[in-house]
Amino acid sequence: MLSLLRTPLYDWHCSQFAQMTEWDGWEMPKQYASVLYEYETLKNRVGVTDLSHKGRFVFAGPDAGQFLSSLLSRNIDTLKTGRLQYSLLLNQSGGILDDVLVGLFQRTDSGLLYYYVITNAANREKDNNLFRKFLAPESAAQYENKTHFSDETNDQSMISVQGPHALELLKPLFQTDIAALSSYSGVETSLSLSGRWAMVFRTGYLENDRFEIVLESFFVEQFVADLFQQGLIFGITPVGFAATDIIRQESAIPCYGCELDETVTPYEAGLSHAVHLDGREFPGSGVLSDLKSKTPEKLRVFLETDGEFPAVKGNGLFCKRKEIGQITSGIFSPMFQKNIAMGYVPYEFSQPGQVLNVKIRDKICKARVVPAPQPKPNTPNRPE
Repeated sequence: MLSLLRTPLYDWHCSQFAQMTEWDGWEMPKQYASVLYEYETLKNRVGVTDLSHKGRFVFAGPDAGQFLSSLLSRNIDTLKTGRLQYSLLLNQSGGILDDVLVGLFQRTDSGLLYYYVITNAANREKDNNLFRKFLAPESAAQYENKTHFSDETNDQSMISVQGPHALELLKPLFQTDIAALSSYSGVETSLSLSGRWAMVFRTGYLENDRFEIVLESFFVEQFVADLFQQGLIFGITPVGFAATDIIRQESAIPCYGCELDETVTPYEAGLSHAVHLDGREFPGSGVLSDLKSKTPEKLRVFLETDGEFPAVKGNGLFCKRKEIGQITSGIFSPMFQKNIAMGYVPYEFSQPGQVLNVKIRDKICKARVVPAPQPKPNTPNRPE
């Protein structure tokens, strides 16, 4: 059995009595004390989560934007400095290899422009190999020595700070006014006291304001310790992945390895906004062009389920005793006060109001397709 990877904050997690578990090949905190308390912290106070396991890649050089546009599902030619956008890496069949965040930033010291790509932890090695394959001279000679690629995952660490007091806590800590950051934007900056390098992004799910902070790995534990001292008055709490996953599911956000994989196309997953065709060529673009005008064979749906226990990944969805789909994620939602889930069903069973059956712990329970939660129109961190 391969040993699990650990982030630079592993010892800090243990000092906070975290319950550690395997997560995408890393030993990460599932929870610290109470999942519900950590969930309520994200909703009402401010919580900190370690995201250092995620892949972080840098692309620079005169052809970097052209290179990434040849691989990503969204056109980044119009991406402005300081902006981020959600995009996809696809295989030749249009299946999703990974969903990523891509940003364009400028070095504070040299003025150099570069692209910053954040990937899922489980896909870091796969994505790394993909980028290197297409940068190899035999694959794309026009990019040779014109696109510089580096994997910064080990040298940098990343945390999220989320909740209604996140901005109030973080604002004095950086030399840049991070309150000016809009939805899906970021900046390269320095810490106010030490002057050390940092990056700050503003993202989040629905109304939950959230910042991601990237720091040099050797300094991240000291920063987190200082952050918790500063955040005591705001009720700051470490938050594990169990609580953040509840918010993800309440926001109907797909997760790679659950709702997304190489057998699912963007149209089936409800991610058509992350595909820019317009005559562009990238892996899978030909297949997606053919599929665009057709009805998908299956669709991701949001469900409310009956029964004592929530549905979980792998539970079958049935219509008239015939299994027609499967659950991909499921929880009891503190916000909705009911069991919710996501899954895939054939198109003809995907419309709101459709009633299906789901098998949970050998019991047959009702599962109703309902409209997925949508961002509020004036939400400051409405996703792009």
